Amino acid sequence: MSSTGRYFIRDHRSGRVFCVEPINRRDQKLDEQTWSNGGIDQVRGGAIPEEESIITPENGFRDITWLPPGTSPDGFIDMLLKREELGGQG
Repeated sequence: MSSTGRYFIRDHRSGRVFCVEPINRRDQKLDEQTWSNGGIDQVRGGAIPEEESIITPENGFRDITWLPPGTSPDGFIDMLLKREELGGQG
């Protein structure tokens, strides 16, 4: 994991690699930060401004998903992989 909070998860069965980036969306009118990732940055240590994200179609990423605040990226990835194991059902 980097100081930005970015980390990768590799599924050893399928070989798929998932990239997770905590995004910091700061409201310039407020004196405090609003985190779009449910506070994962505070747990993992970092977040980046949206414009600095590497997760873009231009960089080869597909099926880009924004998670609502409070949603665990690791749990979401586990759910996707389990759904695939069941043949897309679920």
